[in-house]
Amino acid sequence: MTATDRAASGTPVFALASRTPAGWAAAVATDVPALLSDPVHCELKATASATALLRRHGRQLLLCRRIGPLLREEAEHGQRVLQELVSRGHGLAPDAPSPYMDGLLSAAGHPRRREDGLTDSLLVAALIEMRSHERFSRLAECAELAELRPLYASLSEAEARHGELFVELAAEMASPARLEDRFSELATAEAALLERLPFAHRVHSGCP
Repeated sequence: MTATDRAASGTPVFALASRTPAGWAAAVATDVPALLSDPVHCELKATASATALLRRHGRQLLLCRRIGPLLREEAEHGQRVLQELVSRGHGLAPDAPSPYMDGLLSAAGHPRRREDGLTDSLLVAALIEMRSHERFSRLAECAELAELRPLYASLSEAEARHGELFVELAAEMASPARLEDRFSELATAEAALLERLPFAHRVHSGCP
């Protein structure tokens, strides 16, 4: 579905192309230490990705203004989740490669390696934040994770803002029609990717 088709159908142009089934949250809730370790690594990677954007595209004044506060917030979130993990008597599980991240970057044509890759990099970041928002919302609603509801609700709200931020930044780099069509392409690829991924106790996993 193109951006024009999505708009005509009443579907928001800048929105995920699929929804996570409600049963996903209960399934990942069976291993809370792993589920808490994953966002710590995700926040560290998000900080590193935002830092890389600044290093490669630091002449973009608007990007500098908007990414600075994001870096601080991502670091604070990682620390908050880590403290929750430690308070439960668990250390941080080792990081593992992310087939979700790798697959999304591949679908976008590895934008970090391209001179013209800034817009795609921003749209990939937007989709990751949007999916994180949706998944954290599912976790906040999960009865098995009631004690963690305030944490997940807070993370969900922040990821929604971050997704909007990356779309706004991308809108400065491309025409509206091109931006909408490219976002639609990548959102479709992101949804298809999640369909293929195996289930794991992590935020960006396939469904059980």
